[in-house]
Amino acid sequence: MHYISKLTYYLVIILIILSINFFLPRAMPGDPLAYVLGENPDMPTRMTEEEREMRLAEYGLDKPLLEQYLNYMVGLSRGDLGCSIYYNTPVMDEILVRLKWTLLLTGTSTVIYMLLGIFLGAESAWARGKKKDTGSLITILTVSSFPTFFLGTLLAIFFAANLDLFPLGGARIIGASYANPFEKALDILHHLVLPAATLIIAHIGGTYLLMRNSMLSVLGADYILSARAKGLSERYIMNRHAIKNALLPVVTMAALTVQFMIIGTIFVEKVFAYPGVGNLLYDSVLRRDYPLLQGIFLFIAISVVIANFIADMTYLWLDPRVRDE
Repeated sequence: MHYISKLTYYLVIILIILSINFFLPRAMPGDPLAYVLGENPDMPTRMTEEEREMRLAEYGLDKPLLEQYLNYMVGLSRGDLGCSIYYNTPVMDEILVRLKWTLLLTGTSTVIYMLLGIFLGAESAWARGKKKDTGSLITILTVSSFPTFFLGTLLAIFFAANLDLFPLGGARIIGASYANPFEKALDILHHLVLPAATLIIAHIGGTYLLMRNSMLSVLGADYILSARAKGLSERYIMNRHAIKNALLPVVTMAALTVQFMIIGTIFVEKVFAYPGVGNLLYDSVLRRDYPLLQGIFLFIAISVVIANFIADMTYLWLDPRVRDE
């Protein structure tokens, strides 16, 4: 019953998001047809009033707002996100082309910074008050305090421009022919290092601090004292008893940080010219491409909702007492 109520709750949230998703782009100032011809992405296009009316009718923007909204909801029910005004291609196609790169970047970064944050936070708490704890605390808080775009710029200047160890931008070498899939994977990973490192460094601080504080709160618990009284090793007690119970707030925080990770990805993709959804969103905002903005916002919103749903289910697995509430 708990699972059904949770699922119903998230379905209602998604319906509310769909409505906000429609009205939010239209609240932006600017002309959605300014860049419609796509000849120069940096220069707005001038058109006659007749051409403008024809274009508005083509994209359904000449209809009353309520009718546009109903058409939007009907289209979504059929899986149709509409057609991009700027690219003149289906929105779904444009997003899917970029989605694989964003999932690769955010997925890799999230897994690494969560695991590192949990491990370093647990180790730091276990060595509380010692040089290891103090050093980790100062170092992680310092490096993770930089804004994402600033940190990405620093890494790009130092490791790409000065040392020439990594590519300055892109997701792979354009037009390259690979001898085998392994060579292609190496090229993609080579381009992934700096963007992923930027996101990892920028987000590891929150996980580290929460895990450290959570571990400190369970170290004095009765079951920890009982395990020590049984003569179990410190490493065994930490791995098998302390960490699992300390993970509960970390799981909740992981879902909440998904939205901040997505926002950070936008800046990182722009800094490194990474061809993901974040870069596409940035360009779509400048071009007032309503259908494309709606599609990207929908993808982001659903990603956050799914992350929270997974966190709720994981919380139930880690703490069965929640099911009895």
